[in-house]
Amino acid sequence: MGMSIGRLSVGNPETELGLRAVLNELDVPEGENWTASVSASSASGAWEVVFDGALRTKPDHVEWEIVAHNGVARYRRLFLGKDEQTFDYFKRSVRKLLWECVQFKDNPIRNHNPRLGEAFEEAVWNLLRHEDMKPVQVRFGVWREGPDGMKFVCKIEYASDRRVPWSWWSSLVRNPQDLANELTRALANRRKRQVVVAPSLRALGRRVARRGLRPTLPVNPAATVAAAETTKHHPIGF
Repeated sequence: MGMSIGRLSVGNPETELGLRAVLNELDVPEGENWTASVSASSASGAWEVVFDGALRTKPDHVEWEIVAHNGVARYRRLFLGKDEQTFDYFKRSVRKLLWECVQFKDNPIRNHNPRLGEAFEEAVWNLLRHEDMKPVQVRFGVWREGPDGMKFVCKIEYASDRRVPWSWWSSLVRNPQDLANELTRALANRRKRQVVVAPSLRALGRRVARRGLRPTLPVNPAATVAAAETTKHHPIGF
């Protein structure tokens, strides 16, 4: 079912079309069902945004009023004034709620250029939201080269008891597309390693079960590759 959009009425047909486009673009994580409504008492009034869907971690979304019941929740928030009633702000706020699995922690690029910072986040989110890492944390860094030169770096971390942890650093990149190209290759390599690692772990479990022994866990099967990835570039501030 995914995202179902109910009432969408803010007093401006063009704005309503834009909000609908944002919601359709965001979609929702696989296996979740959400309904959304956006309304305003007048064209200059606050946007009342309401979502009904899966449970989220309350401390991570304090800007939303959250009422949970029987494994689902209702989320309500007012978007006030010209600073909040923009498509970019709306999209960023709703994305954080719906896609809690991709967590952006630090992004100093926004201090330099808000639009560029958003473009970098968008490039990473578009790729990570389709992966099996939940949650995954993303950080960015700025690397200055002389008075006018500037490059950027991205760090991604996934730590879970249920699957093989993964950590990755990008090289120094100049734009979101360069980062997207690098991350695409890194995720493809990770998926290839998963195909090899998973059968090995299952085989180990079967051997242990047959012998009735307490397993001695091997060294993290991704440690060798992860170590090479996590030592690429470590700019000051990470």
